Amino acid sequence: MATCVRRPDSSDDRHIMAKHSTIYPVEEELQAVQRIVSHTERALKLVSDSLLEKEVPAPASTSEDGEEKSADSAARLLKGVMRVGILAKGLLLRGDRNVELILLTAKKPTVTLLKTVAKQLPKELEIFSEDQYEVQARPEEANIVIISSKEPQMQVTISLTSPLMREDPAAETDKQAGGKVGE
Repeated sequence: MATCVRRPDSSDDRHIMAKHSTIYPVEEELQAVQRIVSHTERALKLVSDSLLEKEVPAPASTSEDGEEKSADSAARLLKGVMRVGILAKGLLLRGDRNVELILLTAKKPTVTLLKTVAKQLPKELEIFSEDQYEVQARPEEANIVIISSKEPQMQVTISLTSPLMREDPAAETDKQAGGKVGE
């Protein structure tokens, strides 16, 4: 039984590797993306903690099985952050300077919440990062944009959403019933 062994340095291999090197981000870009994303995620965690402290000023008493954590997460307004798009799929290409995050909230997001988060982010980013970031609230686009000042300049777009934004099944039933009545 003959085994077909390809030479690793065939012209096709060299051609593919040359193409790959032209589209794959350089190490500096990859590090810049990783840095701004991790700083943003950590800052959002601190904002979430800050909002929790404002809502529940007195420390909750811990019950016998440590149920404080479940009460803590239930009271939390900002529930989590998800990487989406090219960042989540690991499909960054050379020159991609804008990545996206989704911020999950317990309640339906409002312009007030968006502005509150955007107002607190610069303070929180300064706590653990020497990098300079510009934070912009864009209520008309329903997102927050963080732009790094270091080269290569990167941008993170944070969109707010909530599981409550899913269409209400009762409203769906009403629409269907309303359509049948008028026919």
